[in-house]
Amino acid sequence: MMFLEYLEEKIFFIITSIIFTLLLNIYLLLIGIKGELIILLALFIIAFIFISLLLNYLLIMKKHKKIVRLVDSLDEKYLIKEMLDKPKNLENKGYYYALDKACKALNDKLSEVENSKNEYLDFLDSFIHEIKTPISALSLYTDNNNDKKIKEEVLKIGRLVDKMLFYARSDVVEKDYFIKEVPLIDLVHPVLLEYKNYILNYAFKVEVSNLDDLVVYTDVKWLNFIIEQILSNSLKYQNKKNRLIRIKGINGNNNIKLEIYDNGVGIKEVDLGKVFNKGFTGSNRRKKNASGIGLYLTKKLCDKLGIDIKIESVYLKYTKVIITFPKGNYFLTK
Repeated sequence: MMFLEYLEEKIFFIITSIIFTLLLNIYLLLIGIKGELIILLALFIIAFIFISLLLNYLLIMKKHKKIVRLVDSLDEKYLIKEMLDKPKNLENKGYYYALDKACKALNDKLSEVENSKNEYLDFLDSFIHEIKTPISALSLYTDNNNDKKIKEEVLKIGRLVDKMLFYARSDVVEKDYFIKEVPLIDLVHPVLLEYKNYILNYAFKVEVSNLDDLVVYTDVKWLNFIIEQILSNSLKYQNKKNRLIRIKGINGNNNIKLEIYDNGVGIKEVDLGKVFNKGFTGSNRRKKNASGIGLYLTKKLCDKLGIDIKIESVYLKYTKVIITFPKGNYFLTK
C-alpha cells in the first residue's frame, strides 16, 4: 500500500482535522491570543497529525507484509484464515468474518470434490480389474486358435486399459509405488516380450546393449509402463524398410541413462517443444487413433518418480528418447 493511497483513505480525518485547526485558530484570535503563538500551535497540531498518520501507516504496512508472507508461504492458500490473528477493530472483523465463511465453503466444496473423485477412482479401478478377466480369456482363446491378428487387437485393448488405469492413478503415484534396486534389463525385457509378435511381423531389427550391468532405483511397474509408451511410439511411427530400434544404457558420473532410438518418421522441430503437452498429437502424426495422452502421461510419471526425460529428433530421420536416473538410493533414504 502506497503512502498516498493511505492518505486518500484518511481524507475525511485529514479534512476534519484541518477544519478543527482553522476554527481553533479563529477562536484564539478572537480572544486576543498573539498570532505567533497561534501559528506555532497550528504547526504543532499539523505535525502531530502527520506523525500519527505516518506511524499508523507503518503499523498497517507491517501487518500487510506479514499477511503477504503468510499467504506466499502456504501451499494450500485457502487455509490462510487459520494463520491470521482475529482482528479487534470493527471494520476488519467484518472482513475476517467474510474470509472465515469463504474458506469454510471452499473447504466443504473441496471435500465434496475429493470424495467424488475417490468414488470415481474406486469405480474405475474396480472396472479395470474386472474387464481384465474377459481380456485374458480372449487372449487365451486367440493363443489356442493361433489367430495372430485378433491376438494383436486383444493386446491393444489390454494396453489401452492399462493406460486408463495408470492415468487414473497418476496423481497419487506416491501412494502406489515400490522403489527398489533393479537392473535396466529387467525394465526393458518385459516390454520387448510384450511386443515380440509385432516386432517379428514387421521385421524390426532390435539392438540392446549395456543394460545387464546397470542398476537403478525405481518402481518396476511404473517404469515398465513408461518404456512401453515410448517403445509403442517407436514401433508405430515408421516409414522405412529397414526398421531399427536401438536400446542402450549409459553409465554417467552422477546418473544412468536409458536411450531408446528409432529410425522412424521423426518429429518436426516445431513440434519438439510440445510433445509432452496433453492432447498434442503432432502435425506429422496423423493416426486417427492418436490421443496425445501417452507422452503426456509418461512425462507426468517421470516427474513424480524423480527421473528426467527428454526427446531428440530429426524429422524423417530418427527419434531418440533419453530417460535419466539419478544415481543412488534417494527414494529409499527419504
